[in-house]
Amino acid sequence: MNKIILLSLTVTFLAGCSLSPDYKRPNLSTPTSWSETSQTSENIQVTQEWWKNFNSEPLNDYMQQALANNTDITAGLQTVAQSRAALKISGADMLPSVNASGSAGRSQNNPATGKTTYSSSISTGLNASYELDLFGANRANVDAAQANLMSSIYSQDALSLVVMGDVAQAYFSLLNLRERLQIADSNLENAKEILRIVQVRVNEGASSDLELAQQKTSVASSEASRASIVEQISNAENALAVLIGEAPQDIEIAGVGLSDLTIPNIATGQPSVLLERRPDLRAAEADLMAAGADIGAARAAFYPSISLGLGNSISLAGFGDPTSTVMSLASSLSAPIFQGGRLEGGVEQATARQLQLMENYRGAVLSAYQDVEDALAAVKSAQSREISLKTAMEQSQKAYKLSKDRYDAGAIDFQTLLDTQNAQRNAEDNYAQAKLARLSAAISLFKALGGGWNSV
Repeated sequence: MNKIILLSLTVTFLAGCSLSPDYKRPNLSTPTSWSETSQTSENIQVTQEWWKNFNSEPLNDYMQQALANNTDITAGLQTVAQSRAALKISGADMLPSVNASGSAGRSQNNPATGKTTYSSSISTGLNASYELDLFGANRANVDAAQANLMSSIYSQDALSLVVMGDVAQAYFSLLNLRERLQIADSNLENAKEILRIVQVRVNEGASSDLELAQQKTSVASSEASRASIVEQISNAENALAVLIGEAPQDIEIAGVGLSDLTIPNIATGQPSVLLERRPDLRAAEADLMAAGADIGAARAAFYPSISLGLGNSISLAGFGDPTSTVMSLASSLSAPIFQGGRLEGGVEQATARQLQLMENYRGAVLSAYQDVEDALAAVKSAQSREISLKTAMEQSQKAYKLSKDRYDAGAIDFQTLLDTQNAQRNAEDNYAQAKLARLSAAISLFKALGGGWNSV
C-alpha cells in the first residue's frame, strides 16, 4: 500500500508539455462610442435586476417566479449539470486509477476409490495504474471540458436573460391590451350614444336612414374590435402564465394599464464593455477556447503514451494455510506508426472548427453591436412618436367634443361627426401602443446591453 501511495504522489508531480495553441481573443474593430446615445446624470446604470427600474411590483413577482419555475430555464440547468459531469470525467484521466479484485473457491474430488478430498483457494489483489500526460493530451481534454462548462453556464445566463425579456414584454403587452380595451369600451359607449341621437333625429325627420346605417356600421365595427382585443388579452394572459411556469387556469394577472410604470433612461456605457457584459458573447468565446484545447489533444495523439502500473496480490490455498504475496511493477509504451491519415485528419478537423468558431464569435460581436444600435434607435424613435401621438390624441378628443356639440346644434353634417369619431378612436389606440413601444424599446436595450449580467 505504501508503494501505491508513493507511486500516486510521484506521478502527480510529473508535468507534461502542452501542444494547445495559446488563446488570444480575435482582433475586432471596436467602435469608440454609440451613434445613438446621450449620457446624462439622470441615466440609470444597468443592474442585474434591471426590470426593477420599471417600478412594477407585479412584474417583480412574475420575474422571480419565471427565474425559479420557467421550464426552459430549469431544463438549461441540467445542461450545465451535464457539462459539469463531463469535466469530472475528463479530470479523472489526470489521476491514478486503483482497482481491487478478489476471488474465493472450494472444490470437492470424489475418486472412484479412496477418500473424498476438498480444497479451497482465496486470492485478493490491488492494482494501480497511471498514464503519464507527457504531451498534454489529458490536460487538453480537461481544458476543453472546463471551457465547455463555462460555455454552458454563460449560455444559461443568456437564456435567462431572454426569458426575463419575454416576461417583461408579455406583461407590458397584456397591460397595454387591457388599456386598449378600456379605450374600446369608451369609444363603443360614445358610438352608441351617437347612434341614439341619430335614431332620434331620424324619427323626427332631421336625419336620413343613410346616417343611421353609417352609425350602426360604426357601432358594429367597434364591437368587433373590442371582441378581438378580448381574445388577445386571453392569449397574452396564457402566454405569461406559461413563461412563469404556471398553468393558465391557475393564475390571475394583476394590473390594468401602463400609466403607473416608469420608463427608465438607460446608461449604455462604452462599446468595448459589451464583450464582457453579454453572456452570449462569453459563451461564444468559451467555445473558441474549447476548440483550441481540442487542437492540443489532436496534436498529442501523434506522440507516444506511457502508462505505469503497480499490482499487489495475496493468495492462499485454504483457510489457515500460508499465504503467498506477489508484487508487480510494470510500464507500457504505445506509439502510433501508421494510421492512414487519421491523426492528420483529426488536427485538420479541430483546426477548421476553431476557425469556424472564430468567425462565429466575430459575427456574434457584430450582431451585439447592431442590437444595441437598433435598440437605441428604437428608444429615440418611440419617445418622439409618443410625444407626437399624445398631441394627436388630445387634439382628436377636442375635435370630437366640438363636432358632437355642433352636430347636436345642426351646424355640421353627420359625415364630419363620423370622421372625428373615427379619428379619436384611432388616435387613442395609437397613443396606447406608442407607450408600449417605449417600454419595449427599453426592454430591448436592457437585453442588448447584457441585462446587468456580471461574469465576476
